[in-house]
Amino acid sequence: MSAILSDMPWLAPQWTQWLQLSERLGHAYLLSGPKGIGLERFVAHIAQTALCLSPQNHEGCGVCKGCHLFKTAQHPDFYTLGCLEDKKEIGVDQVRGLMSKLNETSHQGGYKVIWIDGVGRMNASAFNALLKTLEEPASGTLFLLTTHQMGRLPATIKSRCQSLAFGTPPLPQSMAWLQARLPQIDLALIKRALRVCWGSPLAAQAWIEGGEFAQDTQWNDGIKSLMNGHKTVSEVVKPWLKWPQPEAVFDYFYLWSVSSLRQASYNTDAVFSQPRHQVQNQVQNQLRFQQAVLQAKQAWLGNANKELVLETLCLEWLRIAHTSAPLQTAFASKLIKGTLP
Repeated sequence: MSAILSDMPWLAPQWTQWLQLSERLGHAYLLSGPKGIGLERFVAHIAQTALCLSPQNHEGCGVCKGCHLFKTAQHPDFYTLGCLEDKKEIGVDQVRGLMSKLNETSHQGGYKVIWIDGVGRMNASAFNALLKTLEEPASGTLFLLTTHQMGRLPATIKSRCQSLAFGTPPLPQSMAWLQARLPQIDLALIKRALRVCWGSPLAAQAWIEGGEFAQDTQWNDGIKSLMNGHKTVSEVVKPWLKWPQPEAVFDYFYLWSVSSLRQASYNTDAVFSQPRHQVQNQVQNQLRFQQAVLQAKQAWLGNANKELVLETLCLEWLRIAHTSAPLQTAFASKLIKGTLP
């Protein structure tokens, strides 16, 4: 069995596909899928194999000079390109700087491997610069492009690459995998971690090991206090703003709405005990709230006042929790800087 499959068995279909594609290795591959399933490790596995001086069974040997340089992040023929820490997108100057290096001779006499991480975050000029290189690649180059946002890529880039699509593994497989690695964790927390991380097992493991479930508990306690009137909206929001990644709040609210919709769909006794129009209103309100959560997150990532965004979202949640009348969201797709309409 491949080493990568022993660690992440859910990647077996993509590994089989890769073996078929690599029989006649092309110059560019586009790997797309959700976060937290091992996409980056898969790319690293491919890159090491391509740079290995004595590959065995389609994998790096692990002992040659090429493998040693790769494992110690010193291989001169392995190039990575991603969004700089203080930037929101990959710029054209980054792409041009990388491409100029590709004209040089390979240091180890084999492939030059280029990993572009988060290719969907390129701006238009960077896409155009990359496209020119993909159309006329230098000999002995291997491009590995990864993205979690396939929809942001132009068709011209997609058409120049061979594609591998990844998805989240089935829930039972993810749960079994996590239980084997975290035997001390109870099943309820494992299930919650997978829900919060949208079914991605690696992300769920990091969520548990990083103690982020404490934030989840704090969020639940906050909305309960809000519901029973023990705390104001401002008092509930302030602790959330101190989290390392406060935007996790949006996932919690969205998941709450998903659970509420499921409950309305499957709990037939509760549904039929209410007038039909009330049930329809509740469903529509939940769908509007989901849209509001997405719009609130977009505002958060923009220039809107972050505390105001969370407070407004909490107020919307309260309105939905207290009434079955049809409601309109306070959020709009376009937000005035620092304010909400």
